[in-house]
Amino acid sequence: MIAGRRKARRLLAAVVSSNTQVRYAATPTHMNDTAPRQRWTYIWLAAIFVLSVYYLYRAINYRYFTPAQQGPDFVAKQFWYYSHLLFALPVLFGAPLQFIAELRQRAPHIHRAVGKAYVIGACVAALTAIYLGGTGQYEGSRLSIVLTGLLWLFFTLAAWRQAVAKNYATHRAFMIRSYTLALVLVWLRLMYDLQDYLFFYVENADLRDATREWASWVLPLLVVEFWISWRPQLGARKRAA
Repeated sequence: MIAGRRKARRLLAAVVSSNTQVRYAATPTHMNDTAPRQRWTYIWLAAIFVLSVYYLYRAINYRYFTPAQQGPDFVAKQFWYYSHLLFALPVLFGAPLQFIAELRQRAPHIHRAVGKAYVIGACVAALTAIYLGGTGQYEGSRLSIVLTGLLWLFFTLAAWRQAVAKNYATHRAFMIRSYTLALVLVWLRLMYDLQDYLFFYVENADLRDATREWASWVLPLLVVEFWISWRPQLGARKRAA
């Protein structure tokens, strides 16, 4: 009887030791699998940050330091432009921090604080964009800018609502959509620099401007939807088949 108990204890100890070794041995492999993905995330975020700073500088120089670009009336135009810029700054510079997994895990209070600043900034910036778009000088760009502002506002509020409800996967998806539209500043001016290659088939200058306004948010949003919505669904259907 005693010998049987000792044998059972040795067997149990061997099983526990084996499980512990397997668990610790599996940890480096998992970390090695996620390391390249995290590295590419940092590279992508760094590139977006640099482009945001560069094109923000160009936008400020054009809109705020070029005569007659703000409009003659402070209440009707200038106030809205300054408000849009002020509240867009925490969006452009704070959003990249939200996609860093280590920050979310080790300092969740910072993640929440930056998230609150993003929601407030994005909502106000979207509302001012809607007004500026609806009263803009170029008729071909009005509807595009208004729709961009409306979708940006909706995506931001949806991301906030899902975070409150602790639906973090859905929150992340809407946050990506919101940030994609926040980066219209980058996409629009990047397409302007490449317009001779992207829109060479549009010869009329006004039509080219309108095409660029629409493409600056429709194309990035389609890419994002493919990545976060359509691609997983296609993969699920393939596995089911």
